[in-house]
Amino acid sequence: MLRLLLLPGLALIASAALAETPREQARQRVIDTFAVLDTVPVEVDPEVVEGAWPRAPVDRHAYTFTFDEMRENWDFLMRGLRIPYPSPEYLQSRYERFPHLLHEMHYQDHDWEQHSLNVLEVWQAFFRGDFQRARDLGIHYGGYAQVPGVFAQILHAVYVAQTRREMKVHLRDAMDRIRHYGTSFPFLSREEEFQDDYVMMRLGMAYAVGRLAEDEPVPRTLAAGYVPMMIGTAVETLAVQPDHPVALALDAGFDAHVIRRLGNAAGRVAFGAQPINARRHFEQALEAVDDMAVLHYEFANSLLYMDSSEHAEEALRHLEVAADLEPTFAMEALDGKHAQKRLREVRHWMEHDGGNYRSFDRKRRRAMRGEGENAYSVFNDPFLP
Repeated sequence: MLRLLLLPGLALIASAALAETPREQARQRVIDTFAVLDTVPVEVDPEVVEGAWPRAPVDRHAYTFTFDEMRENWDFLMRGLRIPYPSPEYLQSRYERFPHLLHEMHYQDHDWEQHSLNVLEVWQAFFRGDFQRARDLGIHYGGYAQVPGVFAQILHAVYVAQTRREMKVHLRDAMDRIRHYGTSFPFLSREEEFQDDYVMMRLGMAYAVGRLAEDEPVPRTLAAGYVPMMIGTAVETLAVQPDHPVALALDAGFDAHVIRRLGNAAGRVAFGAQPINARRHFEQALEAVDDMAVLHYEFANSLLYMDSSEHAEEALRHLEVAADLEPTFAMEALDGKHAQKRLREVRHWMEHDGGNYRSFDRKRRRAMRGEGENAYSVFNDPFLP
């Protein structure tokens, strides 16, 4: 088993080593990670992707910002994702550095002021929770407008799609587009000025892969190549921006997920996954940003996955914080709704069992797979056996 776990990672290292220069090695690592997508057993269904999407259960009016409001509050809105403000100057610098992107990202103009407004319009739809409009406008405008469009589709997949099949189809479609853009950005990780762009793409990929793999059986996770994708995205992102709060949480969550599915010993030998690593990274993330529900509920999940009996009360406290935080925009509102759902599940487990969380977790996974439910959907009921 351990040899099987290690093979995908060794293949990535070997292929990168064949490249001739450090710049080519960086580019090859990106291409190799994205290439594993070809092994993912999920096909894009146009009826799901292009049909009418269910509306996210958020108050769009409350989260609709003017362009001026977005500009003035951008740093706060992006305190977790840390995506740069799409000013005309920012966009122009990217396209002039990588002129082929005008073609690759389906943007054929040089009106940077207009493109900035187009990108902001897509972010506006993203912030208010109009995810299908954000995705469609992103494709229509092209260029950097595709970034919020992809993030919108990932959020829809995770929190709104009610079945695992719908979730997987949307995630696969988003991942395919991330791969197309990602492999068109050579060497970004080695140029400090463009590292934000690199991290932005890798975060989207890491989050999508993590959600795809989270509740799959271990043999299917290995066969689909999820492991090298998760390793590559987490390691590469933190190598570029070691203090990025969401990247820290994703890397920590990966350690906890490996321990959850393989146990402490196998997880440590195969991937170096250790509870102390996960805790340290989550604490760093929360030290940087302590008012995001997703960081608190993911920390709670990791505590339960790693040692539920010892850390159940601590996990419960993080879920309570996450459930009570005031959201700033639609994504945070959905994070909070999911945290409220998880809080009910964990309280139920503690009140009716309170033993090892893994038994409860296995029953939960089996039930969700048997019913085809997306466990993260805020439309689906919590698991209360």
